[in-house]
Amino acid sequence: MSGVVKYKDHRSGRVVFISQCIANQNLRFPGIAVTAGVCRELVEMLAAGGAGIETIPCLERIGWGGIARTGFIKYQPYLLARHRAPVSRIITLFARLWLWNYGRRCGREAAKIVSCMEDYLRQGYVIDGIISVDDSPTDGVTHTIDLLRSSAKIRSGTFDAGKVLSADISLMKEILPALCERGEGIFMRTLKARLKKKAVQVKIIGFDPWADQGAEAERISKELNLYHTES
Repeated sequence: MSGVVKYKDHRSGRVVFISQCIANQNLRFPGIAVTAGVCRELVEMLAAGGAGIETIPCLERIGWGGIARTGFIKYQPYLLARHRAPVSRIITLFARLWLWNYGRRCGREAAKIVSCMEDYLRQGYVIDGIISVDDSPTDGVTHTIDLLRSSAKIRSGTFDAGKVLSADISLMKEILPALCERGEGIFMRTLKARLKKKAVQVKIIGFDPWADQGAEAERISKELNLYHTES
């Protein structure tokens, strides 16, 4: 392959892309951080196997108003409350426009990530896979939270809006899995579309933040075949 640099150092030539919050739970939506900082079992497994780690930026921090998600949370009570029909339609329209704009932001970030992957591949690197956090409206791989449908469920009285607004993990871990549905998050859909457009084939695995961390690390290691022996 022309233009490939031959390195005489200790690099493995392998890399895994992970959701940034796997490396830093301080970035998680208020009330759902499952560790003090790093998801240690998974990150240590990747390090022990010799894979380099690229983090995919937290789109919710970028697009929802920072670490505290202030741009999202200030409107959340309006989305979750019951309103008369005209007001409800206006709020839903506003939410759809907001989600459309957020989807565009996700698309721009997906293009950057795929460009980074192409750079690795041109230089002969192996991308072992992408590990993305499930149960997320943004990064979900097999399970996601549709913000409009989940809000409708809460407004109907099926779920307690107070728990969603609590930022208390003891309440959030009860309600969020119940609001999940099968499907992909907003960013994950755009990322997969970009990968397909650029003919970049990379295996994508969802990381369940609510599961046993050690068991999840073991499962992901097997699915991505990360039991490599270092030279």
